[in-house]
Amino acid sequence: MNAPKLPSFFKPTRHRQFDFKTRYYDAEKEARTERRNLLQNQLSGLRNNSNWSTGKRSKELRSSNKRLLFIVLILFILSALFLTF
Repeated sequence: MNAPKLPSFFKPTRHRQFDFKTRYYDAEKEARTERRNLLQNQLSGLRNNSNWSTGKRSKELRSSNKRLLFIVLILFILSALFLTF
């Protein structure tokens, strides 16, 4: 029979942890991940180029809308001046 454990003012001992370092190296897996990362970088570059072209299109649309608004304002002012005289 063991003696009863009394409360202690000291820290209890901690469990030892097992730190196992793997020793297996898979060259094919590493090559696959490198190829995948390379392809993803290339695809993201293509996406950025396509976004640039759509950004250019939206910039052209904004300038066209500004030009149209300017023409409408000038016509409105000219018609107001024509009607007052």
